[in-house]
Amino acid sequence: MTPLTGQKTYEVKIYPDVAKVNGASLSFIAHPEGVKQKMVFYARLRDKGQQRQVVDGDQPIRVKVTGKFSDFLPATNINQFDMEKYYHHQKIQNCFVAESLSFIGVPNRFSMIDRIHMLRSKFNQYCGHLPKTLSLYATGLISGYRPNNFFDEMTGVKKLGLLHIFSISGMHVAYFLSIVDQLMVWMGLSKLKKAVISIVFLGGYFIFSGGSPGLLRAVIMAIIGIINRLFKLGFSQLDVWSGSLIINLLILPEAMFLMGVQLSYGLSLGLIASEKLSYFKQTILLNLLTVPILLFHIYEWHFLSVAVNLIVLPFFGKVIFPAVIIGVICGLLAMGLTIPIDAFLQVFNDGLNAISKLPGMIVFGKPTLLVVIIMLILTILLTLVDKRSVKGIVILLSTVYLATFAWIHFPLHGEVTMFDIGQGDSFLIREPFNRTVTMIDTGGKVQFNSEPWQKGTQDYQAKRLSINYLKSIGISKIDNMCVSHQDADHCGDLPAFIEEMKIDRIIIPLGMDKNPGFMERISGRSHNTKLLCVNDEMRVANLPAQIYHPYLAGKGENHDSMVLGANKGGLSWLFTGDLDRPGELDTIARHPGLSADVLKVGHHGSKTSSDPQFVSAVKPKIALISAGRNNRYGHPNDETLVTLKQHNVKIFNTQKHGMVRYIYRNNTGHFETALDGHEGNV
Repeated sequence: MTPLTGQKTYEVKIYPDVAKVNGASLSFIAHPEGVKQKMVFYARLRDKGQQRQVVDGDQPIRVKVTGKFSDFLPATNINQFDMEKYYHHQKIQNCFVAESLSFIGVPNRFSMIDRIHMLRSKFNQYCGHLPKTLSLYATGLISGYRPNNFFDEMTGVKKLGLLHIFSISGMHVAYFLSIVDQLMVWMGLSKLKKAVISIVFLGGYFIFSGGSPGLLRAVIMAIIGIINRLFKLGFSQLDVWSGSLIINLLILPEAMFLMGVQLSYGLSLGLIASEKLSYFKQTILLNLLTVPILLFHIYEWHFLSVAVNLIVLPFFGKVIFPAVIIGVICGLLAMGLTIPIDAFLQVFNDGLNAISKLPGMIVFGKPTLLVVIIMLILTILLTLVDKRSVKGIVILLSTVYLATFAWIHFPLHGEVTMFDIGQGDSFLIREPFNRTVTMIDTGGKVQFNSEPWQKGTQDYQAKRLSINYLKSIGISKIDNMCVSHQDADHCGDLPAFIEEMKIDRIIIPLGMDKNPGFMERISGRSHNTKLLCVNDEMRVANLPAQIYHPYLAGKGENHDSMVLGANKGGLSWLFTGDLDRPGELDTIARHPGLSADVLKVGHHGSKTSSDPQFVSAVKPKIALISAGRNNRYGHPNDETLVTLKQHNVKIFNTQKHGMVRYIYRNNTGHFETALDGHEGNV
């Protein structure tokens, strides 16, 4: 086996249907020669021609990559999606970062697997020429492919808990298997031939639909069911389910940690346990089974999802699925025939999106694993006990939900948190019992000059990082959104907070409301969200902080940064945004005696901030530095680090520690870091 060190060069095969292209960024999974396991490859496409070869290609592409093996960066924020664990659960341990990539051509010969991938590529490309909504439904329901704009168009599907319909699973397998079975009946094939063809079809469809771990359960159960009927083995549905679970655990045991696999096994077990119940009761039970799993992974649930599932599930099987298949076939005959089908699907999809916007979204927070198991056991018990015991279990289950909700939403402790959002700033101040929730900056990506094809789809990383964390601790409302200044790395993700959270007030430095670029960022805010411009002479009610800068109106540039001071957990804190050295000296001149136990180092540790006189005057014991790993600016600067060291200041740096939290009760607390664990009491 080749050691995973030093620079390496490999020839590998890219399947266009599973390669992910976002602008100039390319990622794909391949099995290099001499390496025991599959790897995830990351590369930059050289030009638009290479991009088109992958995006528009329908044949496997042989490429030569030169680069180095690397470990996946672990989750650096609490409750952040963990890419390292996600791939580890699929037996993928490492990634390969390519420094150069060159295209060689297509393979000389195609294997059966190659041909299935080619068929999927051609299908996806064909669907790309269909009308928009029909295209999304066709790829989502048939090939399991989700384009970059899938969740933008299908917000209702996501929020109403209908993603299981678009995750290729047992329903899809059974649907297509019934079509194949009917065709074989018409052909008059024997039972043995029908069984062999069905099993071959299942193997091919597993590859064609993306081969997700969640689909493996459905395929294994279907194959065991076919063998059971052919040889009259007498297996019950529970036997088939158990057999599938055993095989899955032997083949890919860690896949059981993935949400899709958990939902797949949970729902299929629920169907077996509730087969004697009415459709109404069965649907409610299945929804109750999904709730604990969804809360554990995504922390929120829409109250209307039960009612929507009651109506949509049968409608999907009897109307939507056939309409999509007919639409795909009609497109082969004449594109004009697809227009009414697309219009129908558009109305249906708009309806789901509209329903999802109705009140009812509950940001529950993340229950512990033990609580999730208890919820699932009590839900399953509802199908096993007699009618007299059902009421008691319902009361007990409701009590567990209510107690967990109260524990998450009314914490006894408070916290001051520095998020690891890369190159930028974002902080949370949460008081005990959630009396007030205050954010200082949101982070955001700085856009550098590049050609349009290189940019790709831009997303708000706050949705994956800070907003994700807030939802995991049950927060859906921000009392004070403080924006230090107008730079993108401090407020670029503000639109995501406006979209995902209720915000009472946006507090900005005096004069920044005259900045058209910033005002455009907050143009989507609710009419209930107040905009408040402040200077150091103002005292803001219900803001758990004091304002020390600015004192003059400005445009929201670095030297206009809002400086906030707070006293939490027995420590005094000072947040300085990107305030420069002259601004720091002005601040201590206007506010003599200003000091802080914890200093948020200005401008990510740049030498343009952290004047030695300022640090000497403030006398911090602890410094917080928020900066991106391997950032192009060289933050934090050596000069700043020397200054802090000379003043015996302990440093927490997101580059090393990831997210940093100070958890406190009354006047005592302790620091925790996402990458280094517990840091002791203060």
